[in-house]
Amino acid sequence: MAQANLTIRIDNTDKKLFSDICKSMGLTVSAAYNVFTKAVIRNRRIPFEVAAENDDGFYNPANIKHLEEQVKLYNEGKMKFVTKTLEELEEMAK
Repeated sequence: MAQANLTIRIDNTDKKLFSDICKSMGLTVSAAYNVFTKAVIRNRRIPFEVAAENDDGFYNPANIKHLEEQVKLYNEGKMKFVTKTLEELEEMAK
């Protein structure tokens, strides 16, 4: 089977940590990437979940839970909304 080279860029610290872990398992970095490649080919997917974190922070689980609790309190009549004009808010900020 013909061999091909693959060049990737990786943080130096990550490379060292990854190499050390591979070595502790008796693998080279190249062998570990080959295992990964074969798993992707065999399963036709990346063999672990890849997800982006929500950077805006609004839709994080803790905030969603808090908002759901506030909606529940409102629906139970235990909370009410107060409307203020911009002028009233500015006065309160003083």
